[in-house]
Amino acid sequence: MGPRGTVEALRYRPNLVIGTEAEGFVENDWVGRELRIGDEVVLAVIVASPRCAVPTLEHGSLGRDADALRTVARHNRVPVFEMGPQPCAGVYARVVRPGRVKKGDRVRLTTPAA
Repeated sequence: MGPRGTVEALRYRPNLVIGTEAEGFVENDWVGRELRIGDEVVLAVIVASPRCAVPTLEHGSLGRDADALRTVARHNRVPVFEMGPQPCAGVYARVVRPGRVKKGDRVRLTTPAA
């Protein structure tokens, strides 16, 4: 288990983990924009990802952590559609252009063409 207040990506079952220089939940600002990954892939970011209690359960080598949801709820509550502020970590995105993604691919955040 990580130190209290740590958010381990594995608990949230991400398809992609994108490293950034900024700290915090920078993905909140990606909603409505596109992620261009490598030479092929384009993802349209739809909404922040609300979280349930599943991250609090044991995940591989990570034991149970009741604070996994509390930490997100304490630090990142984001309005999601008509549900009001929800504890969020990550974003949901739709594939605009499919392709291969590999570790180390460059990721660019862009504004979609109108």
